[in-house]
Amino acid sequence: MKTNLIKTFLLLAMTILLTNCATQKTSTLVGGEYNETKNETDYFVVPYGSVTLPGKWEKTNYNTISRQQFFRNQDSVIIAIAFGRFDKYEFNRDGSESGYDFVKAYYEWDSKYFVDSHGLIRQPLENDSTNNFMIYRIYGQIEKGDFDTYFLVGEKNGNTSNFSISDTDKWTENKKVDFLKNLFLTKKEE
Repeated sequence: MKTNLIKTFLLLAMTILLTNCATQKTSTLVGGEYNETKNETDYFVVPYGSVTLPGKWEKTNYNTISRQQFFRNQDSVIIAIAFGRFDKYEFNRDGSESGYDFVKAYYEWDSKYFVDSHGLIRQPLENDSTNNFMIYRIYGQIEKGDFDTYFLVGEKNGNTSNFSISDTDKWTENKKVDFLKNLFLTKKEE
């Protein structure tokens, strides 16, 4: 009886130890498509987020490190979309920053990288502490030429949205800002 109790205890202890050592992974479902009737392109990463792009956008490449899916429209405008969790970034592993505090911390972390690593300039364009998002621009000269990208980072219920519009002279600054803002604020109609 005492031997069975010791074996049970050891088995339970090993199970707890191995369970705590296991990596926490979340399964995701990624997809989306163009809806010709509505003239919009859907993209989703369940359980992190979804977005509806006005018009027809074609998926191009995917960056596995930043989890960015790139899209291009008929005017060759390139955007990138990434969804994730607020506690999966190196500056916020403990999840202490959430909501608008996360957005500000993300901006500092992301833009500092571009400034320190590439000598680029950062410019906050719009802050919204009610809806937990920020739009900013990173621009300047790099080895390959001009860099001019507009970013939106937002947080809702622990899920993050990162949208960006790469170099393009086809859209004005106002159109870029409005496009990014509408991606984040527009609720999908079912």
